[in-house]
Amino acid sequence: MSKTAVVYGAGQTGRGYAARYLQESGYQIIFIEKNDQLVQRLNEDKHYEIHFYHKDRTPIIINDFRVYNLEEGLRTFLLEADLIITSVGEENLHEVATSLAKHLSEYEVPQLLTCENGINPARVLKQTLQKNMNTGKDFATSQTAVFCSTVNINSTRLDILSQNEIYFPYDSDGFNGTLDFAGAVPITNFENFLKRKIYTYNCLAGLISYLGYVKGYRIYSEAANDPEISKIMNRLLGGLNPALADYFDISLEEQQGFSQRALVKFKDELMLDYVIKNGRAARRKLGTTERIYAPYKILKERGYNTEIMTLVAGAALTYLEMIEYEGEDYMPAKELSKILNLDDQDEFVRQAVDYYYQIKNKEQLQLLDLL
Repeated sequence: MSKTAVVYGAGQTGRGYAARYLQESGYQIIFIEKNDQLVQRLNEDKHYEIHFYHKDRTPIIINDFRVYNLEEGLRTFLLEADLIITSVGEENLHEVATSLAKHLSEYEVPQLLTCENGINPARVLKQTLQKNMNTGKDFATSQTAVFCSTVNINSTRLDILSQNEIYFPYDSDGFNGTLDFAGAVPITNFENFLKRKIYTYNCLAGLISYLGYVKGYRIYSEAANDPEISKIMNRLLGGLNPALADYFDISLEEQQGFSQRALVKFKDELMLDYVIKNGRAARRKLGTTERIYAPYKILKERGYNTEIMTLVAGAALTYLEMIEYEGEDYMPAKELSKILNLDDQDEFVRQAVDYYYQIKNKEQLQLLDLL
């Protein structure tokens, strides 16, 4: 019997990560996407290819799919689904919940699986769906942590360049039965698992993205291999690894191995990725539970140096200015205070804003001189 999966979001993660696992597991795929141009291209071309950074496997042709706009009448297609996957960004999950509540009753919602960065995106989706449907029903809502890098191949209309990742951890507490993906690993207490990923992988990714941005890098691996940025990462991990080992009650060796795998991935020069892409959603990434402020708090509470995290926050503020405030008045202290719900005289805010101004006023930026 054939299986059907609906994927909200046909971007790089939905099209290049989730779709690969689905096709390999025999699912027919229904993409739901709000970008009209992307919907048109998928409908016209009817296929695309996923290529792999290291050419360590044959490209995969994705062709067993249908695609619909978010505004279309979706009830018939949603009723077909055995599984609904989201890859829209945690901040956009309310749109998924709105769509599901519009087209389905509370008893018709199938298994949900989020592919988003965040501390607990499955909970965000479930609670938003419960609110929209005015119900207390405990929807089956699972989540995965995305360790796989994917980018669009710019010389094509739809093709994806991907890491050949065969590790798909998922929240077994929120999944009915067993996920039938190759490489699926059931994990309990998944929120803790996601925190560790965000405070390690995503923390380093934020450092590379924002410090790489202020140093003028475009290619992500080039920023990761920059001598200054590399030294800053090593210096940060000297405190962050033992702090996280204590926070998560794991051995230092286990945490060091986890962070080392992140460094190897980020410095891999064959894995094409972009600084601007990895820095996007800077406002969310500056938030209280995210990759900059939460590790800062963990370091501070355990007596470790926190300067690097406030430097990264200062760099993130310059990125945010570029993305959202082009040509407009920008008050970084007010912006960061609002994001974190802190007084503008809070130590973290003051230090981050001080680094923002130092970065902006340096003609030849030497990051190590700032620390």
